[in-house]
Amino acid sequence: MSGLPAPTFAGGKRAMTTDPVVGSPARTYPEVFVPGEEDLEDGEFRVTVLGSGNPWVTRAQASGSILVEVGNRERDLLIFDLGTGSLANFASLKLPVNALDKVFITHLHADHIADLITLFGSYRKSGRVDRGVKVWGPSGPEARLGTAHFVAGIREACQWDSDSTRSIHAPESFELEVEEFEYSATQVVYEQNGVTVTSFPVVHALSGAVGYRIDFAGLTVVHSGDTRPGWPLVHACEEGNVDLLIHECFPPAEAIAASMGVPIERARVIVDEAHTSPRGAGKVFDLVRPRMAGLWHTVVTPAGTPLLFDDLRKVYDGPVVQTQDLTVFNVTTEAVIVRQSEVEAQPRPVPGTPRSEPQARPPAQPDWWDDALIPLDDVNSLP
Repeated sequence: MSGLPAPTFAGGKRAMTTDPVVGSPARTYPEVFVPGEEDLEDGEFRVTVLGSGNPWVTRAQASGSILVEVGNRERDLLIFDLGTGSLANFASLKLPVNALDKVFITHLHADHIADLITLFGSYRKSGRVDRGVKVWGPSGPEARLGTAHFVAGIREACQWDSDSTRSIHAPESFELEVEEFEYSATQVVYEQNGVTVTSFPVVHALSGAVGYRIDFAGLTVVHSGDTRPGWPLVHACEEGNVDLLIHECFPPAEAIAASMGVPIERARVIVDEAHTSPRGAGKVFDLVRPRMAGLWHTVVTPAGTPLLFDDLRKVYDGPVVQTQDLTVFNVTTEAVIVRQSEVEAQPRPVPGTPRSEPQARPPAQPDWWDDALIPLDDVNSLP
Protein backbone atom coordinates (compact mmCIF):
# COMPACT_ATOMS: atom_id res chain seq x y z
CA MET A 1 0.00 0.00 0.00
CA SER A 2 1.56 3.27 -1.08
CA GLY A 3 1.22 6.48 0.88
CA LEU A 4 1.69 4.86 4.29
CA PRO A 5 4.06 6.85 6.57
CA ALA A 6 7.31 5.20 7.61
CA PRO A 7 7.64 3.64 11.08
CA THR A 8 9.06 5.93 13.75
CA PHE A 9 12.21 3.83 14.07
CA ALA A 10 12.81 4.46 10.36
CA GLY A 11 12.38 8.21 10.68
CA GLY A 12 8.61 8.51 10.44
CA LYS A 13 6.79 11.15 12.49
CA ARG A 14 3.15 10.38 11.78
CA ALA A 15 0.82 7.51 12.57
CA MET A 16 0.91 4.67 10.06
CA THR A 17 -2.42 5.31 8.38
CA THR A 18 -3.93 7.16 5.47
CA ASP A 19 -6.85 8.26 7.67
CA PRO A 20 -5.44 10.11 10.71
CA VAL A 21 -8.74 11.87 11.42
CA VAL A 22 -12.24 10.41 11.28
CA GLY A 23 -15.06 12.89 11.82
CA SER A 24 -14.90 16.63 12.53
CA PRO A 25 -12.80 17.47 15.61
CA ALA A 26 -14.14 20.19 17.88
CA ARG A 27 -10.64 21.63 18.24
CA THR A 28 -7.32 21.63 16.44
CA TYR A 29 -4.85 18.89 17.27
CA PRO A 30 -1.10 19.28 16.59
CA GLU A 31 0.41 16.89 14.07
CA VAL A 32 2.28 15.03 16.83
CA PHE A 33 1.37 14.43 20.45
CA VAL A 34 3.83 15.93 22.95
CA PRO A 35 3.25 14.68 26.51
CA GLY A 36 2.64 17.43 29.02
CA GLU A 37 1.52 19.96 26.41
CA GLU A 38 -2.10 18.84 25.91
CA ASP A 39 -4.75 18.54 28.58
CA LEU A 40 -7.16 15.65 28.45
CA GLU A 41 -10.59 17.08 27.67
CA ASP A 42 -13.64 16.29 29.79
CA GLY A 43 -15.66 13.44 28.31
CA GLU A 44 -12.96 12.00 26.02
CA PHE A 45 -10.70 8.97 25.93
CA ARG A 46 -6.99 9.20 25.21
CA VAL A 47 -5.69 5.75 24.29
CA THR A 48 -1.95 5.19 24.05
CA VAL A 49 -0.28 2.04 22.80
CA LEU A 50 2.54 1.44 25.29
CA GLY A 51 3.56 -1.84 23.72
CA SER A 52 2.73 -2.78 20.14
CA GLY A 53 5.00 -5.76 19.63
CA ASN A 54 5.23 -9.41 20.55
CA PRO A 55 7.50 -11.67 22.67
CA TRP A 56 10.60 -10.47 20.78
CA VAL A 57 11.13 -7.18 22.63
CA THR A 58 13.08 -4.47 20.81
CA ARG A 59 13.89 -0.82 21.39
CA ALA A 60 11.30 0.01 18.73
CA GLN A 61 8.51 -2.22 20.04
CA ALA A 62 7.75 -3.15 23.63
CA SER A 63 5.52 -6.12 24.33
CA GLY A 64 1.76 -5.72 24.54
CA SER A 65 0.18 -2.94 26.59
CA ILE A 66 -2.49 -0.29 26.09
CA LEU A 67 -3.18 2.70 28.36
CA VAL A 68 -6.61 4.33 28.55
CA GLU A 69 -6.86 7.82 30.05
CA VAL A 70 -10.40 8.74 30.98
CA GLY A 71 -11.71 12.30 30.85
CA ASN A 72 -13.75 11.93 34.02
CA ARG A 73 -13.40 14.03 37.16
CA GLU A 74 -10.91 11.56 38.62
CA ARG A 75 -8.83 11.40 35.41
CA ASP A 76 -8.57 7.62 35.84
CA LEU A 77 -5.80 5.63 34.20
CA LEU A 78 -6.61 2.06 33.15
CA ILE A 79 -3.86 -0.11 31.74
CA PHE A 80 -4.57 -3.23 29.72
CA ASP A 81 -1.69 -5.71 29.91
CA LEU A 82 1.85 -4.87 30.98
CA GLY A 83 4.27 -6.43 28.53
CA THR A 84 8.03 -6.08 28.83
CA GLY A 85 9.18 -2.52 28.15
CA SER A 86 5.72 -0.97 28.31
CA LEU A 87 6.38 0.99 31.50
CA ALA A 88 9.41 2.66 29.92
CA ASN A 89 6.98 4.10 27.40
CA PHE A 90 4.55 5.04 30.17
CA ALA A 91 7.35 7.04 31.78
CA SER A 92 7.65 9.10 28.60
CA LEU A 93 4.03 10.27 28.90
CA LYS A 94 4.71 12.38 32.02
CA LEU A 95 1.64 11.06 33.80
CA PRO A 96 1.47 10.70 37.60
CA VAL A 97 2.91 7.39 38.73
CA ASN A 98 0.60 7.45 41.73
CA ALA A 99 -2.44 7.20 39.46
CA LEU A 100 -1.35 3.97 37.77
CA ASP A 101 -3.08 1.50 40.07
CA LYS A 102 -5.64 -0.33 37.89
CA VAL A 103 -4.42 -3.18 35.68
CA PHE A 104 -6.57 -5.36 33.42
CA ILE A 105 -4.97 -8.58 32.15
CA THR A 106 -6.15 -10.23 28.94
CA HIS A 107 -4.19 -13.46 29.47
CA LEU A 108 -1.10 -14.75 31.20
CA HIS A 109 1.47 -15.08 28.44
CA ALA A 110 4.73 -13.54 29.63
CA ASP A 111 4.76 -10.86 26.93
CA HIS A 112 1.58 -9.41 28.44
CA ILE A 113 2.36 -9.45 32.17
CA ALA A 114 6.13 -9.17 32.71
CA ASP A 115 6.12 -5.48 33.72
CA LEU A 116 3.67 -6.09 36.58
CA ILE A 117 6.70 -6.71 38.81
CA THR A 118 8.06 -3.31 37.75
CA LEU A 119 4.78 -1.57 38.57
CA PHE A 120 4.38 -3.32 41.91
CA GLY A 121 7.99 -3.19 43.09
CA SER A 122 10.04 -0.58 41.24
CA TYR A 123 7.31 2.05 40.83
CA ARG A 124 6.80 2.04 44.59
CA LYS A 125 10.27 3.57 44.70
CA SER A 126 9.45 6.02 41.89
CA GLY A 127 6.30 7.75 43.06
CA ARG A 128 3.62 5.12 43.78
CA VAL A 129 4.05 5.86 47.46
CA ASP A 130 0.67 5.54 49.12
CA ARG A 131 -1.55 3.19 47.18
CA GLY A 132 -1.37 -0.38 46.01
CA VAL A 133 -2.09 -2.00 42.69
CA LYS A 134 -5.29 -3.83 41.82
CA VAL A 135 -5.36 -6.40 39.04
CA TRP A 136 -8.43 -7.63 37.20
CA GLY A 137 -8.05 -10.76 35.13
CA PRO A 138 -9.65 -13.99 33.96
CA SER A 139 -9.87 -17.35 35.64
CA GLY A 140 -8.40 -20.39 33.93
CA PRO A 141 -9.60 -23.91 33.24
CA GLU A 142 -7.88 -24.79 36.53
CA ALA A 143 -7.21 -22.60 39.57
CA ARG A 144 -3.45 -22.74 38.95
CA LEU A 145 -4.02 -21.23 35.49
CA GLY A 146 -5.96 -18.19 36.68
CA THR A 147 -5.03 -14.59 37.42
CA ALA A 148 -5.40 -15.00 41.20
CA HIS A 149 -2.77 -17.75 41.26
CA PHE A 150 -0.43 -15.66 39.11
CA VAL A 151 -0.79 -12.53 41.28
CA ALA A 152 -0.19 -14.55 44.44
CA GLY A 153 3.03 -15.80 42.86
CA ILE A 154 4.14 -12.25 42.03
CA ARG A 155 3.42 -11.13 45.57
CA GLU A 156 5.42 -14.05 46.95
CA ALA A 157 8.30 -13.58 44.50
CA CYS A 158 8.62 -9.92 45.56
CA GLN A 159 8.93 -10.59 49.30
CA TRP A 160 12.60 -9.60 49.50
CA ASP A 161 11.93 -6.43 47.55
CA SER A 162 8.93 -5.58 49.73
CA ASP A 163 10.54 -6.37 53.08
CA SER A 164 13.62 -4.33 52.22
CA THR A 165 11.59 -1.13 51.79
CA ARG A 166 8.74 -1.44 54.31
CA SER A 167 10.33 1.06 56.67
CA ILE A 168 10.31 3.92 54.16
CA HIS A 169 7.02 3.44 52.26
CA ALA A 170 3.40 3.62 53.33
CA PRO A 171 1.79 0.24 54.05
CA GLU A 172 -0.76 0.79 51.26
CA SER A 173 1.95 0.75 48.61
CA PHE A 174 2.65 -2.93 49.34
CA GLU A 175 -0.86 -4.04 48.49
CA LEU A 176 -1.33 -6.15 45.37
CA GLU A 177 -4.99 -7.03 45.09
CA VAL A 178 -6.65 -9.24 42.51
CA GLU A 179 -10.19 -9.59 41.25
CA GLU A 180 -10.51 -12.73 39.19
CA PHE A 181 -13.59 -13.25 37.05
CA GLU A 182 -14.95 -16.16 35.04
CA TYR A 183 -13.20 -16.14 31.68
CA SER A 184 -16.00 -17.80 29.70
CA ALA A 185 -18.72 -15.19 30.27
CA THR A 186 -19.29 -11.78 28.73
CA GLN A 187 -19.79 -9.62 31.81
CA VAL A 188 -19.15 -6.26 33.46
CA VAL A 189 -16.00 -6.57 35.58
CA TYR A 190 -15.47 -2.91 36.54
CA GLU A 191 -17.88 -0.02 37.03
CA GLN A 192 -16.59 3.13 38.73
CA ASN A 193 -16.50 6.89 38.15
CA GLY A 194 -18.64 6.63 35.03
CA VAL A 195 -16.43 3.97 33.42
CA THR A 196 -17.63 0.46 32.60
CA VAL A 197 -15.28 -2.35 31.58
CA THR A 198 -16.79 -5.50 30.10
CA SER A 199 -14.81 -8.68 29.48
CA PHE A 200 -15.55 -11.27 26.82
CA PRO A 201 -13.88 -14.61 26.06
CA VAL A 202 -11.48 -14.99 23.15
CA VAL A 203 -9.81 -18.00 21.55
CA HIS A 204 -6.05 -17.97 22.09
CA ALA A 205 -3.70 -20.86 22.85
CA LEU A 206 -5.57 -22.08 25.98
CA SER A 207 -8.90 -21.33 27.62
CA GLY A 208 -8.62 -18.32 29.91
CA ALA A 209 -7.95 -15.42 27.53
CA VAL A 210 -10.27 -12.42 27.24
CA GLY A 211 -10.72 -9.09 25.53
CA TYR A 212 -12.26 -5.92 26.93
CA ARG A 213 -14.82 -3.27 26.04
CA ILE A 214 -14.44 0.12 27.78
CA ASP A 215 -17.41 2.52 27.88
CA PHE A 216 -17.49 6.11 29.10
CA ALA A 217 -19.68 9.12 28.31
CA GLY A 218 -21.20 7.47 25.26
CA LEU A 219 -17.80 6.46 23.84
CA THR A 220 -16.62 2.89 23.33
CA VAL A 221 -13.14 1.41 22.94
CA VAL A 222 -12.68 -2.33 22.38
CA HIS A 223 -9.40 -4.21 22.80
CA SER A 224 -9.16 -7.76 21.53
CA GLY A 225 -6.10 -8.95 23.42
CA ASP A 226 -4.48 -11.92 21.68
CA THR A 227 -7.08 -13.88 19.74
CA ARG A 228 -8.22 -15.67 16.67
CA PRO A 229 -11.17 -14.01 14.95
CA GLY A 230 -14.12 -14.70 17.22
CA TRP A 231 -17.83 -14.07 17.60
CA PRO A 232 -17.75 -13.12 21.32
CA LEU A 233 -15.82 -9.95 20.39
CA VAL A 234 -18.23 -9.13 17.58
CA HIS A 235 -21.23 -9.67 19.86
CA ALA A 236 -19.63 -7.52 22.58
CA CYS A 237 -19.45 -4.73 20.00
CA GLU A 238 -23.10 -4.93 19.03
CA GLU A 239 -24.57 -2.74 21.78
CA GLY A 240 -24.03 0.74 20.37
CA ASN A 241 -21.36 1.95 18.00
CA VAL A 242 -17.66 1.22 18.56
CA ASP A 243 -15.44 4.28 18.24
CA LEU A 244 -12.10 2.46 18.33
CA LEU A 245 -11.40 -1.25 17.91
CA ILE A 246 -7.80 -2.31 18.52
CA HIS A 247 -7.37 -5.86 17.27
CA GLU A 248 -4.30 -8.03 17.13
CA CYS A 249 -2.90 -8.85 13.71
CA PHE A 250 0.01 -11.10 12.78
CA PRO A 251 1.72 -10.90 9.39
CA PRO A 252 0.93 -13.64 6.87
CA ALA A 253 2.57 -16.99 7.61
CA GLU A 254 5.01 -16.56 4.72
CA ALA A 255 6.37 -13.34 6.25
CA ILE A 256 6.73 -14.96 9.68
CA ALA A 257 8.57 -17.93 8.21
CA ALA A 258 11.00 -15.62 6.43
CA SER A 259 11.62 -13.27 9.36
CA MET A 260 11.86 -15.91 12.10
CA GLY A 261 13.60 -18.58 10.08
CA VAL A 262 10.98 -21.22 10.88
CA PRO A 263 9.32 -23.72 8.53
CA ILE A 264 6.20 -22.45 6.81
CA GLU A 265 4.17 -25.20 8.49
CA ARG A 266 5.07 -23.89 11.94
CA ALA A 267 4.42 -20.31 10.87
CA ARG A 268 0.92 -21.29 9.74
CA VAL A 269 0.25 -22.85 13.13
CA ILE A 270 1.39 -19.66 14.88
CA VAL A 271 -0.94 -17.49 12.81
CA ASP A 272 -3.91 -19.77 12.24
CA GLU A 273 -4.12 -21.52 15.62
CA ALA A 274 -3.40 -18.64 18.01
CA HIS A 275 -3.57 -15.29 16.24
CA THR A 276 -5.29 -13.28 13.50
CA SER A 277 -4.13 -12.81 9.92
CA PRO A 278 -4.57 -9.50 8.06
CA ARG A 279 -7.59 -10.88 6.23
CA GLY A 280 -8.98 -12.23 9.49
CA ALA A 281 -8.63 -8.82 11.12
CA GLY A 282 -10.25 -7.26 8.08
CA LYS A 283 -13.24 -9.56 8.39
CA VAL A 284 -13.68 -8.66 12.07
CA PHE A 285 -13.46 -4.95 11.24
CA ASP A 286 -16.00 -5.40 8.47
CA LEU A 287 -18.42 -7.10 10.87
CA VAL A 288 -18.03 -4.44 13.57
CA ARG A 289 -17.51 -1.32 11.38
CA PRO A 290 -15.80 0.80 14.07
CA ARG A 291 -15.17 4.49 13.48
CA MET A 292 -11.45 3.67 13.54
CA ALA A 293 -9.62 0.35 13.63
CA GLY A 294 -6.14 -0.32 14.95
CA LEU A 295 -3.81 -3.24 14.21
CA TRP A 296 -1.76 -4.33 17.22
CA HIS A 297 0.69 -7.04 18.30
CA THR A 298 2.34 -6.78 14.88
CA VAL A 299 6.03 -6.65 14.02
CA VAL A 300 6.27 -3.34 12.17
CA THR A 301 8.69 -3.07 9.23
CA PRO A 302 8.97 -0.51 6.41
CA ALA A 303 8.55 -3.20 3.77
CA GLY A 304 6.20 -5.61 5.52
CA THR A 305 3.52 -3.29 6.86
CA PRO A 306 2.38 -1.99 3.43
CA LEU A 307 2.02 -5.62 2.29
CA LEU A 308 -0.05 -6.36 5.39
CA PHE A 309 -2.33 -3.45 4.52
CA ASP A 310 -2.66 -4.71 0.95
CA ASP A 311 -3.84 -8.07 2.27
CA LEU A 312 -6.28 -6.50 4.73
CA ARG A 313 -7.71 -4.16 2.09
CA LYS A 314 -8.96 -7.15 0.13
CA VAL A 315 -11.53 -7.53 2.91
CA TYR A 316 -12.01 -4.14 4.60
CA ASP A 317 -12.15 -0.58 3.31
CA GLY A 318 -12.58 1.48 6.50
CA PRO A 319 -10.04 3.64 8.40
CA VAL A 320 -7.19 1.48 9.77
CA VAL A 321 -4.01 2.32 11.70
CA GLN A 322 -0.97 0.12 12.15
CA THR A 323 -0.19 0.93 15.77
CA GLN A 324 3.36 1.40 16.96
CA ASP A 325 4.72 2.13 20.41
CA LEU A 326 3.33 5.50 21.54
CA THR A 327 0.59 5.70 18.93
CA VAL A 328 -2.06 7.94 20.54
CA PHE A 329 -5.79 8.05 19.84
CA ASN A 330 -8.02 10.89 21.01
CA VAL A 331 -11.57 9.54 21.02
CA THR A 332 -14.30 12.17 21.28
CA THR A 333 -17.96 12.46 20.37
CA GLU A 334 -17.05 14.45 17.26
CA ALA A 335 -14.01 12.56 15.98
CA VAL A 336 -11.26 10.00 16.41
CA ILE A 337 -7.76 11.40 15.90
CA VAL A 338 -4.59 9.30 15.75
CA ARG A 339 -1.02 10.58 16.05
CA GLN A 340 2.45 9.52 17.06
CA SER A 341 4.05 10.85 20.23
CA GLU A 342 7.22 12.91 20.40
CA VAL A 343 8.80 12.04 23.74
CA GLU A 344 11.89 12.55 25.86
CA ALA A 345 14.21 9.58 26.16
CA GLN A 346 15.11 10.28 29.81
CA PRO A 347 12.04 11.74 31.55
CA ARG A 348 11.83 12.27 35.29
CA PRO A 349 9.05 10.52 37.22
CA VAL A 350 5.89 12.47 37.96
CA PRO A 351 4.85 11.24 41.41
CA GLY A 352 1.38 12.76 41.55
CA THR A 353 -0.39 13.97 44.67
CA PRO A 354 0.18 11.68 47.66
CA ARG A 355 -2.69 10.92 50.02
CA SER A 356 -0.46 10.34 53.06
CA GLU A 357 2.94 11.39 54.36
CA PRO A 358 5.81 9.09 53.34
CA GLN A 359 7.60 7.21 56.08
CA ALA A 360 11.27 7.92 56.73
CA ARG A 361 12.47 5.33 59.22
CA PRO A 362 15.83 3.77 58.36
CA PRO A 363 15.66 -0.02 58.16
CA ALA A 364 17.03 -2.11 61.02
CA GLN A 365 20.59 -3.21 60.29
CA PRO A 366 22.01 -6.65 61.17
CA ASP A 367 25.15 -6.74 63.31
CA TRP A 368 27.41 -8.06 60.57
CA TRP A 369 26.94 -4.86 58.53
CA ASP A 370 29.07 -2.94 61.06
CA ASP A 371 32.16 -4.88 60.00
CA ALA A 372 31.20 -5.03 56.31
CA LEU A 373 30.68 -1.31 55.68
CA ILE A 374 33.51 1.05 54.70
CA PRO A 375 33.45 4.16 56.95
CA LEU A 376 32.75 7.39 55.03
CA ASP A 377 33.10 9.98 57.80
CA ASP A 378 36.44 11.17 56.45
CA VAL A 379 35.18 11.83 52.91
CA ASN A 380 31.80 13.17 53.99
CA SER A 381 33.51 15.79 56.16
CA LEU A 382 35.42 17.25 53.23
CA PRO A 383 34.27 20.75 52.16
